[in-house]
Amino acid sequence: MIFLADGRFHLEAAMISNPSLRALRYDPYSKKLTEERYEIVKMKKLRRDAIMSVRQILGIAPPSRRMDAISGEVAPATESGDSIVKSVLQQQSSQVSPSDLQSSTHSSLSLLMGIILGTLGRQGNPAILSRIRSLLHSRGIRSMILLLSEIFPKKLEMMSNPNPGVAGGVCAWVQIACPRLSIDWGHYFSVPVLSPFELFVALGEVTHSLLWAGDEEKKEGMEENDGQVDAYPMDFYSNSGGPWANYYDSNKERKALSYGT
Repeated sequence: MIFLADGRFHLEAAMISNPSLRALRYDPYSKKLTEERYEIVKMKKLRRDAIMSVRQILGIAPPSRRMDAISGEVAPATESGDSIVKSVLQQQSSQVSPSDLQSSTHSSLSLLMGIILGTLGRQGNPAILSRIRSLLHSRGIRSMILLLSEIFPKKLEMMSNPNPGVAGGVCAWVQIACPRLSIDWGHYFSVPVLSPFELFVALGEVTHSLLWAGDEEKKEGMEENDGQVDAYPMDFYSNSGGPWANYYDSNKERKALSYGT
């Protein structure tokens, strides 16, 4: 695979999708040809850890039915947006003792997930937002929506709660903007920040063997581009993507479905 450019961002996406190919980059400014590599084993471990963290926080059990996000049907809300926002912005007036933390349950009804809709260009898709919010509601998971043009750790930290046993704050985020925000920077946030695809995996709606293949960590000494490492799906803008992708079914229309009042 030969890439003609002076940067690596889009080349990295190609290497993630094609880990078995040798990647060469020609910089037309420096007139240099270099061989490029990407630590896909390390990346997949970081993303798998984030997914497993969300599953643990939410106490995920095997789904009893396919969620509404597949069919496009949207379930009605049972809680107002104002009450959710208040629970996020509420300041903790006292310290919580270790005994209180131990006695707290991880019931999904007491937890809050944040959904970020990117407003930069056409990154954010309201139809995907509707699917994800419906999916979370079908699992009894409260959610709030945050519109952001740029996603930084400090911004989300103000609304995040890294201690899910303590009331208030967002326990995890899913960002509908650019999947690379999660892939490249997700481990720098105080709570997990998943891509739409990773949320579907976390909730058990997608069984993706490429993420759960723990044997990869045992192959750290191997060459990562020798064909032994499977690709991580980069289909957010692909016609072949699932319900988490821009061009899946009604997602193409980019219309938000009514979620109730």
